[in-house]
Amino acid sequence: MHNRILSFAVVAMVSASVGVPVSYAQSVAAPSRPFWQEIGDSVLSGLIVEAQRANNDVRVVEARLDAARASRRLAAFDFAPTVTATGSALRTRQSFAQVPGLTSPLPQQDLYDVGFDAAWELDLFGRTRRTVNANGALVESAEYSVDDVQLSLAAEVARSYFEFRGAQQQLAVALRNADVQRKTVQLTQDRLTAGRGTAFDVERARSVLQLTLAAVPTLQSQIATDRNRIAVLLGRSATAAPAELMTDGPLPRLPDSVAIGVPRDVVRHRPDVLAAERQLAAQSLSLGASRADYLPRVSLAASAGYTANRIESLTRTGTSRLLVGPVVSFPLLDLGRVRQRVDVAQSRENEAQAQYTATVLRAIEETESAKVTYARAHERVAILAEAVASSTHAAELAQERFEAGLTDFLQVLDAQRTLLDAENQLATARTAAATALIALYKAVGWGGSSR
Repeated sequence: MHNRILSFAVVAMVSASVGVPVSYAQSVAAPSRPFWQEIGDSVLSGLIVEAQRANNDVRVVEARLDAARASRRLAAFDFAPTVTATGSALRTRQSFAQVPGLTSPLPQQDLYDVGFDAAWELDLFGRTRRTVNANGALVESAEYSVDDVQLSLAAEVARSYFEFRGAQQQLAVALRNADVQRKTVQLTQDRLTAGRGTAFDVERARSVLQLTLAAVPTLQSQIATDRNRIAVLLGRSATAAPAELMTDGPLPRLPDSVAIGVPRDVVRHRPDVLAAERQLAAQSLSLGASRADYLPRVSLAASAGYTANRIESLTRTGTSRLLVGPVVSFPLLDLGRVRQRVDVAQSRENEAQAQYTATVLRAIEETESAKVTYARAHERVAILAEAVASSTHAAELAQERFEAGLTDFLQVLDAQRTLLDAENQLATARTAAATALIALYKAVGWGGSSR
């Protein structure tokens, strides 16, 4: 019974898991869980949760959200009266020019005044209400922007993680084939020593082994680069990668069915589309507030306090003052400025409308392209899995025929090269399919806003 050197493992599990076409469930409802929980990789889920908590890009948009909320609270104060406390102490002396006929300077006079002024604009034409609502829409846009950054971050972490695991698989393939090829080199050397082989066979076997080993440093470099990239996405230094990334791990199983829906309906759930829609709403409300400046403003004003020439006389009888009444203002001589402010607001609304339309079209394009890309990548994995199985069988047959003296060593080397190439392509294809799946999840906004 021959001692078989080429004991390659057939990737049967891969073939079974990807051997059916991809199907898409036509559901418009947003998924109940983010995509990284659906994938079923606990390491990936932990990495994404940490990234969304500590990543600096998330902190930037969260700071912008805080600023938008503060602006909304500030605008809401316009609904309430504006009250200011006042106090002054003056020392005056009138000149000869102020009092005609005066022959001698008047003495200095002290004047003390304390009180408060109040003004309350009656929002008769909705200017304040529109301004507050516009700031509220900007807050909602900022919230969706946070969701969008978190979704993009989750997709980037997942993509880097899959590339990392894919490089580990490619390295494992190279090392496994190198072990087999070392045994092949030893076999050809033993046959040469026994007088049944040739030096040509030995050198050819060594050449194949060295070419396989040459790919190892590149793969090791890619693994280190991907590990550093993930660490930075988690808000860590490049040298502080999580311990879970120090060991090898498999790529997750690719789903045969992806619940997405009609792209024109699905994109409504995308946080960037929702943020653009809220921006458009904010600019429309701001335009309405600007147009309200054409109309009069009606305010209630009041001023009350005490005025005396001695500080100790304040609050005594006869020193109080009170002024209450309506104030109507109209920009009759300033309509040019009002018109320009309206034109500016109109231009900003037009810009927001164009931006919203572009965002929707881009979202539909990304969804359609991601569907096709993942479907084709999924099919390619299935085909390559069958190629690996066939190449494994062919390599075993070539080894058996060579040991039986039925063929030359060249067929063995050719079968080894074919198998190595098929396994490398399969590992690369599985990585590409996994990253295409992440692109599809991101395109449909799966894991973004749940508001």
